Amino acid sequence: VVFAGGDPDRSMERTRRAVLGSLAAGSAALAGCAAPTTGRERGGESIYTRVYNEVVPAVAVVHAAENDRKVGQGSGFALDPQTIITNHHVVAQGSEIDIGIADGRWSSATVVGSDTHSDLAVLSIDDNISAPETLPFVEEPQPVGTEVMAIGAPFGLSESLSRGIVSARGRSVQGLSRFSIPAAIQTDTEVNSGSSGGPLVDLAGDVAGVVFASQGGNVGFAVSAALATRVIPELRETGSYDHSYLGVTILTVEPQIADANGLDRPRGVLVVETTDGGPSDGVLQPSITDSGDADSDAADSDTDDPPANGSEPTPDEPTPDQPQSGAAAIPTGGDVILAIGGSEIDNTDELSRVLALETRPGQTVPIRVLRDGEEIVVDVTLGTLPDA
Repeated sequence: VVFAGGDPDRSMERTRRAVLGSLAAGSAALAGCAAPTTGRERGGESIYTRVYNEVVPAVAVVHAAENDRKVGQGSGFALDPQTIITNHHVVAQGSEIDIGIADGRWSSATVVGSDTHSDLAVLSIDDNISAPETLPFVEEPQPVGTEVMAIGAPFGLSESLSRGIVSARGRSVQGLSRFSIPAAIQTDTEVNSGSSGGPLVDLAGDVAGVVFASQGGNVGFAVSAALATRVIPELRETGSYDHSYLGVTILTVEPQIADANGLDRPRGVLVVETTDGGPSDGVLQPSITDSGDADSDAADSDTDDPPANGSEPTPDEPTPDQPQSGAAAIPTGGDVILAIGGSEIDNTDELSRVLALETRPGQTVPIRVLRDGEEIVVDVTLGTLPDA
């Protein structure tokens, strides 16, 4: 889905982006035949310069203030001439929002809708000005290895460009709430404080994601276009968005968990706990631990996966380390989720992605689980992800 907004020059804009995409493809083809790519086109101009010049007029600086004191600063971009997309966390603490567009003009803005679980916000420009350019979202997910560029205002330095690649897709990344942001893009593009809310664009100048976080070094994250194009229309229409909620604490079945549960191989996601009164309570079977401790103790292990959207979180940061001596006992005896609907579930990230992109609250979904050595299908009616 491409969000074109109300821009009357959209067909011309798409033509320009098609040319950029062709130039980028041509550079890659030449690199494959002869020498490593330099990012330069005929005539010596960099493809990155061309994309930057195309995109930067649509990029904005976003300031949030409360009682005339700045409490938030980030980036944004124009979806249509009067609509700016940014992060929820950029504007959440302020009631006074100002937008600075690339031609130097400033305007106050109104928050039309905001969503903590996707970290997206939609702003409307108040004054009688319009963004000079607008940006569409990509129609198809960009594969790992795709070159991308982030344009925004890191540390308040507006109109800054950094470039890299899509490093991974489908990440679950801890957001502001106790639930993760699902289906996120990981990139090695440099992002810093103030980059939040800016566009991550491909070499056609289309938005692959909305930058929202960095773990330092060369690990940054962006809300995927796939999630953004589900959330933003409802934010514009109703001001909010309801996410699906399964109501479970979960762990990816890694080799140690598979061994402890007598599974033939690591696969699926283990249900450690179900939330009292939640959608899965009494439907999915939770684990017990070898030590007889409460189920929640198992969620305190250093081997926990990141909290998944639609599930109860685990409190520790994710770590790639294997189980350590003295860690909480490996949970045993619960259902292993293998599929939701027609989608196979290999890990907590995939469960998070499927709930976010393929289901809605109130929908009854068939869940295939491995229980006591047998595969069965149970139906769960999904709830709405709580705010807290």
